[in-house]
Amino acid sequence: MAVEYTWYGDTDIDTAALRYFVSSLVDGAQQPDGSVLRDGLSISARRVVEDEVNPDAVLFGFDQRFRATFRFANLADAATTEHNTALMVHVLIGFAQRYGGSGVLLFNGEEAVLQYGADGVVFASDWEDWADNVEVAPLLEQFASRVLPQPLL
Repeated sequence: MAVEYTWYGDTDIDTAALRYFVSSLVDGAQQPDGSVLRDGLSISARRVVEDEVNPDAVLFGFDQRFRATFRFANLADAATTEHNTALMVHVLIGFAQRYGGSGVLLFNGEEAVLQYGADGVVFASDWEDWADNVEVAPLLEQFASRVLPQPLL
């Protein structure tokens, strides 16, 4: 089973701008279908229309306007996966700093592992993958870390 992280956000951004932002931060190549690819990682990102809104996003305190899914390749080596995880985190941090708004990153669609909003970027303190990742661990000193609410679990 592939590992997936889903990012929901409330910023009013169009699909093209969101895809450009994501692809530029991960150094990925946009495909004809709109997905962004790099070694070991596939990303789909788009603005959502009313019938595509995940009603559970409101449980995190905001109305969803876009979604991006980061799908990690099963066959990628550990170093590639670790680097891609760090790139994903940098996408969310960079987005929060540039555009603001609120957002949440969910592991496999249900566990909140990173959030941003009025209180800034917050890492889930009980998500061990952050501290175990040599590229992400230094960010834990720059940004808040605490147990995040888990309304979907």
